[in-house]
Amino acid sequence: MSGVNILRLKADNFRNLSSEIIEFIPGINCVFGPNGNGKTNLLEAVYFLTNKKSFRKNTGFPQILNIEGEKPEILISSAFKIKEDTHSLSVKFFLETEERWFDGSLEKSKIKLDSVFINPFDSYSFHTSSSFRRAWLDSHLSQLDNEYKSALNKFQKALRFRNSILAQGSFSQSKLQLMSVDESFCELSAFLTLRRCEWLERLSEFVTPTFKEIFAETHELRIDLATKFRGWDSKKIFDHYRYTESEDFEARHTKTGVHRDDCMFFFDGLNSFEFCSLGQQKMSFLSLLFAFIELFRYKFTFYPIVLIDDVSGELDSLRWKNLIQYLQQKSFQVLITTANENFRIELEKIPHAHRIFMEHGRPISQG
Repeated sequence: MSGVNILRLKADNFRNLSSEIIEFIPGINCVFGPNGNGKTNLLEAVYFLTNKKSFRKNTGFPQILNIEGEKPEILISSAFKIKEDTHSLSVKFFLETEERWFDGSLEKSKIKLDSVFINPFDSYSFHTSSSFRRAWLDSHLSQLDNEYKSALNKFQKALRFRNSILAQGSFSQSKLQLMSVDESFCELSAFLTLRRCEWLERLSEFVTPTFKEIFAETHELRIDLATKFRGWDSKKIFDHYRYTESEDFEARHTKTGVHRDDCMFFFDGLNSFEFCSLGQQKMSFLSLLFAFIELFRYKFTFYPIVLIDDVSGELDSLRWKNLIQYLQQKSFQVLITTANENFRIELEKIPHAHRIFMEHGRPISQG
């Protein structure tokens, strides 16, 4: 297995996880146990290590701290295999800060560590909520493109400042402030729009073959950006905001812009949000996530760690088997959970898979 693989993890005071060492292999790791026993928390701990945040919404230090912990701090220690070498990574979280230790030194690692979280239940939100799609797009593109991530952070700060000016009302001073802010605001808008279009075009190249590889069905899938600013430079965007300035002042916020853009997902040329069955939507969404993983490998020449929370309720037994066969053929490390007994039986058939049984946050057996 090339790229990055987690080998061991030990969590202290992280949600309900015990402080026992959990072992992993570079291939497929199956995490079993009833609901509420820490399977998803284990995936979240790995995600925190690699992505420096949670995959859950509105999650900060108070939410991940074990309520029975004696100290207001969390320590996650781990060992990673990066290419042929083994490295240690430890992260200590406090209420306001965190410390990251790489190979015993308190410094930032130059090694790229990333994981991708796959939650099939997100398919419903993706197909019904434009705000969810925007957040999904920004989060995933930020993993691929540091310049995009930096520009997005600057844009969000500029948007908040712009809205604070609009909230003051359309006085002469406010209008002058707005024009001053809009120079950089429009440059960021043009940059983000261009990068979104470029990355979604590349992602579309992987979606159709990924769908066929997983589900053994031939359909044409494509994802695109729904935006007013496609092909616009910063000057044209600036002129647009001058034209809509009075409307923004009346609304007291920025009514149009890249913060309102949306994704369009097409299935055989039809809008999947409106014309696909629930089954097709779930299959398409999973294909989109695995297509992103392939795009990640295309960009960085190695795979991220793949974290899959229980898919058993979202796919039928035939598609379980298709997904398992797909995972066996790939060279990325997988951590996959389930509380479903029938799906557990299918996962246990995987040759050489590593099995972890969780109970009350503890790995009661491994191997």
